[in-house]
Amino acid sequence: MNICLLAEPNPSPVLTSTLGLLAERNTVLVRDPQTLTGGFDGRPAELGDVDMYLLKSRSTAALSYAADAEAAGAIVLNSPAATSAALDRATMATLLRRASVPAPRSLTADSLAQLAQLAAAGTIRPGLSWPLVIKSQRSRRGDLVTLVTGISDLQALLPRWADEPVIAQEFIPNDGFDLKFWVIDEQVTVARRPGALEDRTTAHDVALDPGQLPADWISTVLDAGAALGLDIFGADALITENGPIIIDVNAFPGFRSAAGADFALADLVARRAAERRLCA
Repeated sequence: MNICLLAEPNPSPVLTSTLGLLAERNTVLVRDPQTLTGGFDGRPAELGDVDMYLLKSRSTAALSYAADAEAAGAIVLNSPAATSAALDRATMATLLRRASVPAPRSLTADSLAQLAQLAAAGTIRPGLSWPLVIKSQRSRRGDLVTLVTGISDLQALLPRWADEPVIAQEFIPNDGFDLKFWVIDEQVTVARRPGALEDRTTAHDVALDPGQLPADWISTVLDAGAALGLDIFGADALITENGPIIIDVNAFPGFRSAAGADFALADLVARRAAERRLCA
């Protein structure tokens, strides 16, 4: 099978190991989407017979290329539609709500300036009150994710972020820690880590045994991924007295603290390839 990873340079150690496992029985290529300037129709000859793409990149170029490849019959993990849904926090909130996945109540604004105007006029949606978690609508490196306790905090963000499309979420009281779940198909690993509003690194992760967690916690996480259509994802959850609240879902994370993720990814690729052969 011919497999191509669409990813920016320097993939994570887990992905590097996964590619090594896959290369034992497949032809494996890695391409930075930004170099595919001709798009799918103008792809280089070595990509002409790719059967499966692993969509790790969040770039517009990668999503466009992967969508064309999928339309041409290639398998794409995760699908471009699912990846796009995970990148748009407003879409994510809508899909989680429709699937009855526990998540913070939220309000979307075309810009932070518009949200500040609504707050000053006292017309923020009923059910949302200070403090609020303000996030960029599109998830990306260096985006806006911060807690605001009132209008003055919100207005202090305007000089830098006034034009930024945002989503405002209710603040869920917590102990300062999240549970980070990594999911590959239905294989789950989990760690406890400082919350998303804290300064954190993976060095602070404490691995937990998913088998020791309540079954409904795992099913909630799997439901979150299913709501977005994701096969490979990470989910951040706050644990409340009523169970987990999903505060973020991201497509194809780095899996740096997820034990065995390389073997799980390679197994998923093999299963999807087998499914394709059975259907052919």
